[in-house]
Amino acid sequence: MAHDLHPNKSKIERRKTTYWERVKILSKTQNPFNFYLPHSTIEKARDLVYNLDTSQNILDKEEVERAKNIVKSAYHPETGELIPRPMRLCSYATMLIPVNFGLLLAKPTIFNTIFWHWFNQTYSAGVNYSNRSISGKFKNKDLITAYCAAIISSISVGLGMRKLLTPIAKKFHGPSQIFINFIVNLSAVGSAGFCNLLVMRSKEMRDGIILRDHEGKERGVSKIIGKKAVLRSAITRFLMPIPPLLLPTLTFYTLERLSLMPKAMFPKMLTQAIIFFIFLACGPTFACALFQQEASTSVSGLESHFQNLIDSSNADIKVLFYNKGL
Repeated sequence: MAHDLHPNKSKIERRKTTYWERVKILSKTQNPFNFYLPHSTIEKARDLVYNLDTSQNILDKEEVERAKNIVKSAYHPETGELIPRPMRLCSYATMLIPVNFGLLLAKPTIFNTIFWHWFNQTYSAGVNYSNRSISGKFKNKDLITAYCAAIISSISVGLGMRKLLTPIAKKFHGPSQIFINFIVNLSAVGSAGFCNLLVMRSKEMRDGIILRDHEGKERGVSKIIGKKAVLRSAITRFLMPIPPLLLPTLTFYTLERLSLMPKAMFPKMLTQAIIFFIFLACGPTFACALFQQEASTSVSGLESHFQNLIDSSNADIKVLFYNKGL
């Protein structure tokens, strides 16, 4: 049975007026440490949220907010079903540590390039599928097409950039060689995310998305906003890999140049894993916060059927709202 795990979601989203406010909110729902919470703690938080109407007067406000964030990070918002632990959005930092090792630190062979980009896109597809909308917007065919497009673009760009930069790579020695890996893999991962989203949401670009007024009433579908929303989401997908790839690259380079990186294998790998975790934890939050999830638009720049609208009190509607999507 489905449960509403996000009470007053529209009001919450519309309060996100600044970038740093959105970062603060997302950092709670995408908290990477929620990945390690035991199942008993998650169930306790779920029960608390379900019974808010009868217990909210005796609960601490911070305890309630903490429980809501735990539930949002573990349960599907539409079905109320528990998302498999590796496929939750809060798992990003932990699950992608091996991927970053493969992309940035593994020997740049053809096999490694193909394998790690395939693995990365396969994992991303699993996360997308587990967190997909059940409203019917995305069919299995759409998911498979987007998955194939992401793999093809990721591997082809990765191999192409690797070949293109081979003459330049020969001029880099020691710690500086990691910058070649960064450029190659940022191009590949970023283009794959961009391509994946355009394929997944091509219907919205073609047919438009629903706009609502301040009262929550649907006012029609806009193709103009459909294209705008998808483009913003695609930009977010392209920018998302920058922090978890660029910042470790700069950190590793600096530590190596200053001879601060441990020489022994285990301490070195542990240091690298911790650095990856820190920056992977920041990536989705800072990228997703670029644009408001529940965005607004003036009716003056929209199609004719959005002009001269009035609300229930007969006041002119100047602004409409839409969900940007992920």
